[in-house]
Amino acid sequence: MATTARQSKRSPAELQALLREARAQRGTSLGRDAWRRLRRNRGAFYALVFLGLFLAVSWLAPLLPLASPMALDLAVEPQPPAWPLTVNPRRSLAGERPPFGAAPTLSVGALADDGWAHRTYVDVELETPLGQLEPTENPMVRALVTQTAERKATVYLRAGDRPGTFVQRHALPQWDSDRARIDWQPSGERGAVEGTLVRGVDGLYLKLALQRAPGGPTVLAAKARTAVEGVEVELVVEGETGRETRRYPMPWRAAAGARVVGLQLDGVRLPAEAERDAAGQWPAMPDELGEARLALEIAGRSIQLSADLESVKLVDTAGERVALETRARVVPELRAVVHDDLGSRIDRRLTDIGRVVGLEHTDGIWELSALDAGLLHLRTRIFGLWQTGPLLGTDAKGRDLLARIVWGSRISIQVSLVATLCSLAIGVTWGAFAGLMGGRIDNLMMRIVDVLYSVPFIFVVIFLITLLNEYRVELADRGIGYMTVFYVVIGAIYWLTMARVVRGQVLSLKNQEFVEAARMIGASTPRILLAHLVPNVLSVVIVYLTLTVPAVMLFEAFLSFLGLGVEPPRVSWGLLAVDATDSISAVVIYWWAVVFPSLAMGSVLLALNVLGDGLRDALDPNLRGKD
Repeated sequence: MATTARQSKRSPAELQALLREARAQRGTSLGRDAWRRLRRNRGAFYALVFLGLFLAVSWLAPLLPLASPMALDLAVEPQPPAWPLTVNPRRSLAGERPPFGAAPTLSVGALADDGWAHRTYVDVELETPLGQLEPTENPMVRALVTQTAERKATVYLRAGDRPGTFVQRHALPQWDSDRARIDWQPSGERGAVEGTLVRGVDGLYLKLALQRAPGGPTVLAAKARTAVEGVEVELVVEGETGRETRRYPMPWRAAAGARVVGLQLDGVRLPAEAERDAAGQWPAMPDELGEARLALEIAGRSIQLSADLESVKLVDTAGERVALETRARVVPELRAVVHDDLGSRIDRRLTDIGRVVGLEHTDGIWELSALDAGLLHLRTRIFGLWQTGPLLGTDAKGRDLLARIVWGSRISIQVSLVATLCSLAIGVTWGAFAGLMGGRIDNLMMRIVDVLYSVPFIFVVIFLITLLNEYRVELADRGIGYMTVFYVVIGAIYWLTMARVVRGQVLSLKNQEFVEAARMIGASTPRILLAHLVPNVLSVVIVYLTLTVPAVMLFEAFLSFLGLGVEPPRVSWGLLAVDATDSISAVVIYWWAVVFPSLAMGSVLLALNVLGDGLRDALDPNLRGKD
C-alpha cells in the first residue's frame, strides 16, 4: 500500500523521465542497428546511393529525353563524344542525311536538339502561291495539324510531285493513336456452323459450313484463317449503312499444322482470301477443294481434336474409315469499329486548304510494356521532339551511345534481379530445409545438388534457350514472353551454391539453445526455419546475393555476346560488347564505344561488391549494438 501511495504521488516530470529511461533500455531493432552501421560505412553507403540513382535512371529511361537507342545512321562515321557547348554534330551533318524531315532544326549546342527519331510524319500537299519561286511554310496548316494532333509539329518543305505544288511535312512525336485501329464489338447477330470430314487427294479436309441469316448485305471480300482462338471468317460487306467488316470467331482448336485453304460463298468456290473484282466477279477456285464453305486442311494420319470442339470428337484415319460426329453450333458475329489514323483526321480538317498525301511512322523504340508505354507517352508531352545530344558519341552504326547504355542497363539489371530472387527463393528454402532435417533427407537433397553441379551450366542454358526459340510462338500464344522465360532460365541455375552455403549455416545453428527453446514451446518446422534460422543466416545470404548479381550480369552479357540472349533491336550490356568489337579494327579504333560501356558496367559491379561487403558487417548479428 505504501509503494502504491508513493507511485501515485510521482510528478508528471518524474513519470516522463521513467518512460525515457525505459525507452533507452528497450534496445534497437536489428534493422535500425544495421542501417546505423551501414550509414557509418561511407564506402558502402555511397555505393548504395550510386546504385539507387542508377536504378532510378534506368527505370525512368522511357521518361527521360534520351535519343533513340535503335535509330541507325549509316551515312556518317561514328561521332566522338561532344562537349555540351560545341556545335551539334547532328545539325552540322544534316546535309549528308538522305531521309526527308529527319534532321534536327533546333539545338542547344551539343547538349540537346529536336531530332528525336520516334516520329509520325504527316505530308500535306499545298499549292505554290503565284509569283513565288521557293515554297514557304503555311502557318495555318501548321496550326490545324498541331490542334488536331494535340502536339507541336516541326515543319519541313520540299517540291511537290505535281507542278505548282509543294509538300509541307509535319514531324510529330509518335503516339499509339496515330495508327488506324479496329475494335470488334458484338453486332447482335449470329450464324450457325456445321462440320464435315472428307478424305481428299492430298490429305484430310475438315469442312465447316458457316450459314448466315438470309437476305443479308452483299459480300465484297472474304477471308478465312486459323488463329490462336480457333478459326475465323472475316467478311467485308456492303449494306444499307455502307461498307463494314464483320468477323465470325469459332473457338474450335484443331491440331497443330492445320490451315485454311479455301471457302465458298454464294455457291462460288474461293481461295482463303478473296475479293470481288471491278466487275463484281469472284476469282475461280480449283475443283479439288470440294464444295464446303470453309475448308481446313489437317495434316497427319491420326488426329485427336481438343474437347472444346463440340462437333468433332475423334478423327481416326489409320484404317479405311473416317469417323466424325457433327452437330450445328451457333457463333456470334462481331462488327468492326474503325478508328481513323492521324492522317485521316487531319485531312478532314484541311477542307479546301490542302490535302494529306502521306502518313509515315518511324519507330525509334521497340515494343514496350504498358507501364513503359505510358512513361514514353508522358515523355512526348513534356519534351516533344527534344533529345540529348551525342554527349558520349555514337557507335559504328550511328546509334547514340548514352541512350544505349541507359536502355541496356534496364535489361541487365532486370536479369540480375530475377536471377537473385530465384536464387534466394530456391536456394534458401532447399538448403535450410536440408540442414534442419538432417539424416537421409539431407543426404538425398545434397546429392541432388551434387548431380546438378556436375552438369555444365553453359550447355544446359544453350539447350534451354534453343528449345525456347523453337516454341516461341506457342509460348506467345499463352501470354509468355521470350524475355520472361529467358530471365527465369538464367536465374534458376544460380541457386546451388546458395543452398550449400545456407545448409552449412543451418547445421551450425540448429542445435543452439534458441532452436531447442522454439521446439520446446511447440514451434513448427516452417516457423523454426522462417522465424529463427533464416534471419540468422541473412548476413551470409545478402553477401552471396551481392556476388550473384554481378555474376548474372556477366553471364547475360556473355550469352548476348554469343547471340543467345537479348535480341536486337533491344539492347543490353552484352550487345554493347558486340558493338564495341565492331568499333575496333586495324585501321581505326573508336575508343568511346569501348570505354563508356565498360565504365558503366564496371562501376555498377564495383558498387555491388562494396555494398555487399558493407551489408555483411551491418547485418551480422554478432556485431549488433557495436560500432
